[in-house]
Amino acid sequence: MKRLQADFENYKKRTAKENEIIRENASADLALKLLSVVDEFQIALEHMQNAEQKEIRKGIELIYIKLLDILKREGVEPMKSLDGKFDPYKHDAIRHVGGKEGMVVEEIQKGYTIKGKILRHAKVAVGNGQESLDKNSK
Repeated sequence: MKRLQADFENYKKRTAKENEIIRENASADLALKLLSVVDEFQIALEHMQNAEQKEIRKGIELIYIKLLDILKREGVEPMKSLDGKFDPYKHDAIRHVGGKEGMVVEEIQKGYTIKGKILRHAKVAVGNGQESLDKNSK
């Protein structure tokens, strides 16, 4: 009985160590992929002094697209929240504003999923059932 118990304790320690190694390798793999984006930001910052505003915007947009592509390949997807029904499992309501009751009127911070699971809840403004003054005046 004592031998069985000792074997089980050793098994738990071994699997915990293996899981830790797997997590470290996954983190290192993602960090390595993100380093190319860091390099591009460094190049962009070095060239910003001599560039026009349009060129700076274009460069930052390209870096943003590349970062989103890396995240997408890792299974990270943005959630669509705007103009949808408020879902407390997906959204954090930050404030109530004029608009259709229970509907997401404004997306303050985008939410993301990873392989179908919520990674970060979207921070949203939810309609309170009263039309805003801007909409009534149109």
